[in-house]
This record gives sequence, C-alpha cells and structure tokens, in this order.
Amino acid sequence: MVQKKETGARGKRRPRRRRSKIVLPTGPLKLDRFQEEAIAALLEGYTVLVAAPTGTGKTLIAEKLLEHILAAGKGAVYTSPIKALSNQKFRDFGQLFGPERVGLITGDLSINERAPLLVMTTEIFRNWCFANPEELEHTSHVIFDEMHYLDDPERGTAWEESIIFAPPHMKILGLSATVPNIQEISSWMAEVRGEVVKVIEERCRAVPLEISWIAPGGDVLDEEEAREEIAERQEIRRWRRHRWNEMTAAGWEELDY
Repeated sequence: MVQKKETGARGKRRPRRRRSKIVLPTGPLKLDRFQEEAIAALLEGYTVLVAAPTGTGKTLIAEKLLEHILAAGKGAVYTSPIKALSNQKFRDFGQLFGPERVGLITGDLSINERAPLLVMTTEIFRNWCFANPEELEHTSHVIFDEMHYLDDPERGTAWEESIIFAPPHMKILGLSATVPNIQEISSWMAEVRGEVVKVIEERCRAVPLEISWIAPGGDVLDEEEAREEIAERQEIRRWRRHRWNEMTAAGWEELDY
C-alpha cells in the first residue's frame, strides 16, 4: 500500500499576484452619472436613496452634500452601524472639513458634540429623535451609511424608527450596497415621511470581485487549487479511515483465539 504524505509536509503555495495596470487620472475628477444625479437631487431638497456596489464612490456623494451643508451654516448627522466605522468617518471628516467642525458621539464616547457635523451610530441618532429633538433643530440632513441594515432582524428597528421619527424638516440620504427591493423601501419611506423620495441606482461594479479560498494552513488558493486541496484532503481522510479499519479488524482477530 502506498502511504500518503501528510498535508503539513507539503510545501505551502504562494498567493498568486496579478499585475494590474495603474491608470493615473489626467484631469480633474469626473463624477459618474449616478453621483451627479444623486447630488443634484439632494441640492434640490429631496430625500435620496443611493444603491450602488461597494467601491463605486457612494461616500463622495455624502461628502459633496456635507460640503454644501456646512457652507450654508447648517448642521448634519452622519450615522453608521458600528463604532469602528463611526471612528473612521470622524477622522476622515475631521481631515476634510476641519476637526473643529466635526464631533463624534457613540455609546461610550463624546467628542465635540456641539459641532455642526456629528458622526454617531444609528442607535444614538434614534435616541436623540426621542429624547433630544431640540438638538436637531438646525440639522438639515441625516445620512444613513450602510442602510441595508434596515433588513437586519436584530438591529433593523433602529433604522426604521430613525426614519419614522426623524424631525420632519430633516432630509435623508441613504447609502447602501445594491438591494433588490430599493423601490419598496423608497415607497415605504415616502409614505411614513410624507415626501417624495428619489432613488438612484448603479449596477456597474467599479472594483471587480475576485473569489479566493483560504486553506487551513493559511494558503490563498484559486478555484483550481482549492479543488485540488479538497480532493487531496479527502483522499488522506479515506486512507486514514481504511488504515483504522484494518487496525481495528486486526485487533479483534488477535483477541478472538
């Protein structure tokens, strides 16, 4: 019988690196069609939902809106589903608009809470709508990042209640990855808010997805390598089971005399 090598004795595969051609921009930044449409609708005073794949530039829409709001001397709230993302946006907006104009409010941290632009988790904003609505009198917009959390079975109610109970004078910008029922969501928002909701969709993925598999040893594999890895591990498992059966049978024979 040919004995199989253990997987640990096999040399590790190195991740394949694909060389990509880097194209540098030759002129000023040109907005995509969906970005231009979303920004135009926001500046016209509409509540807007933007559904686009990750990496297509949804945050740029929010930045352009915030630039306009701050220039007009008004306030805005930017919500995110997790504290880590809130902290990141707080740093990013501080560098973009100036640290004195940006505040951060989470469950355990409060920084510059009188700033015109406040970054907070969605649950905190929902609580403000109930307990501190007067703090939002000069806030013209609320931006919901990762708005597809509306469908989350455990936390989705925070988004629902935030949309329902946000002060009537506030407009909403919802940013989300592509969702199949965006029109249904917009119809519900239009009904509970009593206003027109514009939907901007983008289907083209600017950053293509590449699927890889990680083996138990940490190797990064493509599909062909992953299939080879699975077949080899299955073969080793069959061989071990066969040897175990042989040893068990031999043991019973020795005891049966």
